[in-house]
Amino acid sequence: MNYYRCGKILTTHGLKGELKVTVTSDFKRFEVGNELFIKYQNDYLSVVVKKVSEFGKYILVVFEGYEDINLVQKFHSAEIYIREDMRQDELADDEYYFTDLIGKEVYNEKHESRGKVIEIKELPQCDYLYVNYNGKNYYIPFIAEFIIEVGNQIIIKEKEGLFDDN
Repeated sequence: MNYYRCGKILTTHGLKGELKVTVTSDFKRFEVGNELFIKYQNDYLSVVVKKVSEFGKYILVVFEGYEDINLVQKFHSAEIYIREDMRQDELADDEYYFTDLIGKEVYNEKHESRGKVIEIKELPQCDYLYVNYNGKNYYIPFIAEFIIEVGNQIIIKEKEGLFDDN
């Protein structure tokens, strides 16, 4: 079973089991009643959201059965996941799960290989495909100006200097 990260626990908050969480998903995973999984001691512990509230740029979450600080302290810095079969979100034609892009082959418009996506980098300007080509890594902006098509492979507009070593 594959799991996909949707948040990270930063710390506890108060005495009633609230956890300060940073959300790492564009989808609303943290809603009352939703099942999530905390990765704890190399296992995925099933939890259900009991309460959630905004807290600046973070959220505070309470899980059913964990309404006490003594029960949640062990989760400090743990990551929160969903199972693959829970990914039922409707994506627009130009939206993709990052995990689905990793490993895809990249080609230019002349169908010349330009390597394979090894990671996605989220930077303030935009997201970037981190591509390994001929033993070197290159960033390709994941925007319409550079991306022609995403399917079984990714077709890019190769602009001058994109694969230069300088």
